[in-house]
Amino acid sequence: MKPEEQLQAQIQTASPSGDVVREQDKIMLVFAYLGVLSLIPLLTVKDSDFVRWHAKNGLALGLAALVVIGATLLLLPVLGCFFAPLEAIAFVVVAVMAISKALRGERWRIPAVTDISEKF
Repeated sequence: MKPEEQLQAQIQTASPSGDVVREQDKIMLVFAYLGVLSLIPLLTVKDSDFVRWHAKNGLALGLAALVVIGATLLLLPVLGCFFAPLEAIAFVVVAVMAISKALRGERWRIPAVTDISEKF
């Protein structure tokens, strides 16, 4: 790909907020919302605030999932076996939505999760 074509591709993937998704950042944006794998972009990517923001958001989402599902199983032993899989599916859906928005160059503020991640 010629440099002009690369520049044009970056311009096309830019979001209205001005964040540009670079080719080398796409895999890191996916890792950002895969639980413990969010530590990879958080610790390795130093030149992209966009990737680091999503990595922090993904880490907070993963921790929230563990806390919510764990609390459900501990506090509701019988009903927890029914509700915990539903909660896990809900967290997976949120993670997939966050990945798709990140790949489009958007910063999606997940209620409560993003507030926690900004304290990191």
